[in-house]
Amino acid sequence: MSSGGSTDARAAGGHAPARNEVAAAVELVGEADDLVSEALKPGRWPQRRTVERFLEEDRLERVLTLYGRAMRLDPDEPAYPWNLASALNRLGLNDLSLGFMTRAIHAAHRIGDEDWCGPDAYLALAEIAIDADEGDIALTALARAQELGGEAVDREIVRLLREVRSASRESRPETSLAGRLERLSAA
Repeated sequence: MSSGGSTDARAAGGHAPARNEVAAAVELVGEADDLVSEALKPGRWPQRRTVERFLEEDRLERVLTLYGRAMRLDPDEPAYPWNLASALNRLGLNDLSLGFMTRAIHAAHRIGDEDWCGPDAYLALAEIAIDADEGDIALTALARAQELGGEAVDREIVRLLREVRSASRESRPETSLAGRLERLSAA
């Protein structure tokens, strides 16, 4: 998934914020990414001490502030919350990551950018939900991924479903969730 692609498409269609707002958002994200890249090297998970130092030096607050400002300037750009969610997940801040990944998918739905809200996006959401110990959210994301991707994503869904089951106290948490939803719809 490329960053900036949806902004370009919206600019062409007239649905984008003013160019100066987009440019300001890109600049803010660049500054945030510079802070993140000091702790997160591509292709590697950070060491615990690196994460601790990142948090102790108040870089997290600065990154959240910069991304927050960028998302206010360009609220329909899914790359910003997606990239922030990815960084937060690698830092082990999975509850925060979950919210931003959800925001990225919602932004993509709003603008009709299927690259950011297709089955792979829901698989990523499920993985983060598993990391955050949110099995019901993971199951819901897996169901959506299956609905959108069909057989193409079945292998990954089975793998992630095993992870949900191994983390759950219930033997078949998907059945339990389905039962709760059925009772809710009957109310």
